[in-house]
Amino acid sequence: MKRLPRPVADLIRLWSDLARHPRETLLNRSHHQWRAAGFIALIAALAVTGAPGFGAGSLTPALILAGPSWVLDLVGSLAHGLWESGRIWPGAECQCCGGAPDDGDDEADPDDPDDDGGLALDVETWLRNNQPTHA
Repeated sequence: MKRLPRPVADLIRLWSDLARHPRETLLNRSHHQWRAAGFIALIAALAVTGAPGFGAGSLTPALILAGPSWVLDLVGSLAHGLWESGRIWPGAECQCCGGAPDDGDDEADPDDPDDDGGLALDVETWLRNNQPTHA
């Protein structure tokens, strides 16, 4: 059985995920952005500098190949910003951020053990107890 090339398989998977799980796909897409924009910018820079084989018409295939992915990156960034501010999809979870957006409630959970001061207190205690003695 012949397998699809990896970039083609990735594109098919991306668009099928977008159809099945649009919220999560858009939220995750905002963390993996600018690959397509970088490709388009590279081709544009090569075309502008007059690199051999990169004429003005070489930007069209770049836009056809990477344009939809770039648009998806931009829409994902916009959706992630709206999601973080709490304007859309309150029940959605971003797999890259690790959960729901911050709701501003930073108070400690009453079930959490009391904070013992952490590393700074441990270092301070060690320094007090291990002072060099001058003879």
